[in-house]
Amino acid sequence: MDAVTASTSNGQTPPRSANAKNRTCRNIIIHGYCKYEGKGCEYNHDAGKFGGIAQQSASPELGKSKLRVDSPVFLPGQPPDSMATGGHLTGLKVAGVQSYDPSYGYYDPAPFEVAPPTDMNGVNRMGSSVGPGMDGMMNPYYQHSHVDPYFYQHSTRNPGSMPMSVAQPQPLQYHLYIQSLPYVSNLHPNQKSINSFFMSDRLREELQRRNEAVLQSLDPSSPEAQRLPPELHVYHSFYPLEDLSRERSARVFGFTTAVYKATSVVDGKPYVLRRIEGFRLVNEAAMSGIEQWRKIRHANIVNVREAFTTKAFADNSLVFVYDYHPLSTTILAKHLSQSGHPMPPVAEKIIWSYVTQLASALKTIHGAGLAARTLEPSKILVTSKNRIRISCCGILDMITYDGTNRIHHYQQEDLLKFGQMILGLAAGTLSAINGLPKSLEYVGRNISLDLKTLIAYLLGKPTQFKNIDDVITMIGPRILHEINSAHHCNDLLEADLGRELENGRIVRLLCKLGFINERPEFDLDPQWSETGDRYLLKLFRDYVFHQVDENGNPVVDMAHVMACLNKLDAGVDEKIMLMSRDEQSCLIVSYKELKQCIENTFLELVR
Repeated sequence: MDAVTASTSNGQTPPRSANAKNRTCRNIIIHGYCKYEGKGCEYNHDAGKFGGIAQQSASPELGKSKLRVDSPVFLPGQPPDSMATGGHLTGLKVAGVQSYDPSYGYYDPAPFEVAPPTDMNGVNRMGSSVGPGMDGMMNPYYQHSHVDPYFYQHSTRNPGSMPMSVAQPQPLQYHLYIQSLPYVSNLHPNQKSINSFFMSDRLREELQRRNEAVLQSLDPSSPEAQRLPPELHVYHSFYPLEDLSRERSARVFGFTTAVYKATSVVDGKPYVLRRIEGFRLVNEAAMSGIEQWRKIRHANIVNVREAFTTKAFADNSLVFVYDYHPLSTTILAKHLSQSGHPMPPVAEKIIWSYVTQLASALKTIHGAGLAARTLEPSKILVTSKNRIRISCCGILDMITYDGTNRIHHYQQEDLLKFGQMILGLAAGTLSAINGLPKSLEYVGRNISLDLKTLIAYLLGKPTQFKNIDDVITMIGPRILHEINSAHHCNDLLEADLGRELENGRIVRLLCKLGFINERPEFDLDPQWSETGDRYLLKLFRDYVFHQVDENGNPVVDMAHVMACLNKLDAGVDEKIMLMSRDEQSCLIVSYKELKQCIENTFLELVR
């Protein structure tokens, strides 16, 4: 660690020598920029003369005193090998050395760059030339080779051949953040925002609203909670997912139902309990059908967990347990009108997406020898953007169980209801199924011929050869488009996940700094946080969070904060200048040394 004192002890400016014009300004050497250039600073600001400066550093005169208080130039020490061979620096263009920019108040790496190394194909392999564990390159002011820390060259040599120069593998530098890849985002530099480091606000808000829905609960003293059992089977903390005070329809199942969210004591996860009110199970063999549904796992089917009977609601009830999808709605509530006035028709692109997902789900269900029997707009959930799932599977199988095998009949009903729902989505109302010829003629003006043909096939008379495989054949080209959309959505989600990948490390590092900085007293020492390694960490906090520009305005730059914290967590050898608040002294210290200070100080606290 090098220390540079900004002024003499008596506060007077040291006298300048007569050849000040020939000496390079110390600010150029340290920062790469002098904010007093052209405003009274008499030293040389020509950055092109760095090579001459480096040559002078090898002379015996400068070797006698490497650091003087009244010296106008700060020069780093030369490595022994370059002194012995008479080598010197030329150009001084080093990657990672940052220059001072008064508009931001922190180092900007743009003025100093090294052409990145290339592979055998001439492709630019971007990598830092200064990394942890790279001996001989700790001082960024001299550089003898360019090593890409991400380049691993494996070569084979014949016995007796000459040794080959192979780049030494280096540890992966986890502190380096990358931008979104081109196939995800290709914004201009002036369009970058804080979302470049974190997931989008839209996705974050959606996930937070889902978490809030999972944690919703009733006040135990409320009338609604008093009417619900505190525990049922292995479930507790009941929360109604629909307004139980409204009149509920029994059209689909023949019985009124109630839906609750409850938490399982087995795994602590929330589940949906759909209660069939006033149903008495007569035949125990009806329970066997639930085991078949439990084996079905599909992305567009709400998983069935179990079913049981209970009298906890002061009647005979049958309860089905399903997976919980928070903030779900139904196709009926989102797209269809239940009154006589039709809603705007759904876009055909969305209809094809729904058709593809439902056809895939029916293929799985029919292939397992089952029938959905709940292809109703009120029983198909929309769990996220254009993502649907068939719910309430297995309920009608148990309620209407009579011991006979009528699966083919029920599968034909699935196809008929499938066509009715597509027609309702294209027309914007459920009443479209009442007059099929007129409805088909009406929607035929606004939809493609392929969709009209599909609706006509599904609404046709049931036959022995009519099955879901024919539907999948008819929508084959649309399936490819759905797969492409799903992959594109996956790319976007992976990009959002990548932005949050390393945030756990940053939180742990900030917690350690919070434990150390400004601690009022430790080990009976009131000045503990202002001395030793703790003082360096205090200055580093000011360097990261408390910088100001030349007008005294706070610099709020998230990119600077993230870059500094990641370099600190990785412990790179890059050096920065920390200045005291009174600007009387400054310290040149590396991130590696600061990381060691944090580790030693934190261990001292937890010992």
